[in-house]
Amino acid sequence: MDLIPAISVFLAGLALGSFLNVCISRIPRDLSVVAPRSSCPQCQTAIAWYDNIPLLSWLVLKRRCRHCGSSISFRYPAVELLTSLLFVGCYSYFGFGWMLAKTCLFCFLVVGLIFMDAETGLLPAEFTYAGIVAAFAPVDTEGAELVMILFGKHLEITPQLLSVLDALAAGVLGAAFFYLAWALYYIARKADGLGFGDIAFTAMIGVFLGLKLTTLVVFLSPIIATLYAIGTVLSQGQPTSVSKSQGNMPSASTTFLRRQIPFGVFLGISGLLALFAGEPLWKGYLGLFR
Repeated sequence: MDLIPAISVFLAGLALGSFLNVCISRIPRDLSVVAPRSSCPQCQTAIAWYDNIPLLSWLVLKRRCRHCGSSISFRYPAVELLTSLLFVGCYSYFGFGWMLAKTCLFCFLVVGLIFMDAETGLLPAEFTYAGIVAAFAPVDTEGAELVMILFGKHLEITPQLLSVLDALAAGVLGAAFFYLAWALYYIARKADGLGFGDIAFTAMIGVFLGLKLTTLVVFLSPIIATLYAIGTVLSQGQPTSVSKSQGNMPSASTTFLRRQIPFGVFLGISGLLALFAGEPLWKGYLGLFR
């Protein structure tokens, strides 16, 4: 990996990560990302350009607003740094070319959706639906073996068509799997176990990653989410308050079943894992059956 291009990609990630923070703060609240200028959430003072330099300003200001002294959320530098590191990872893994642009866009959208879901419980269509459309750019056929197995014997497929079929099959598979999960949960408990934003997010991941890697995401994300929920319940212990409606203490299993978690966070984490480590994970899984 050449140093100067890597630094350029890192700086681009910082700049786009700064814009991503604006999107995370405003899009779930139906606010414009263009105007007005960024301001302190506490004192509403507009932030000067020299106080809005990605990562550096947060360090120079010692995590506090210059005007009112209120604390600046750690989310801002975290998003900027994470976006930059993911961009450098994309450059290291894919080199320069269309795949770099496509995977950086994927990381940008996924990081934004992870933090939006964590903060607001929303996965805005401005990111999921736009990502679905953008991801259909037919620039890569690597990893499309499953689609070739399904269609290659019956059709003469060009690389471009193979890429589109792979994206389409992955998006439909991912969305259909979690839609079925939502339907079964709703039938059993008369409540939403998933949001439709999660289903759209899965479709977006699918069209970006293709069928093979999306299969990993479909299985990884519920496992990671379940481990998180179990860990949270165990760390908090049994509830100490008595239920007024039933006059007794809810069981650990009831507490676990009623716990709401932002599933989009785990979809996003699984999508990033699949992007950078999906091939070794896939091969390792298949190796268990040899």
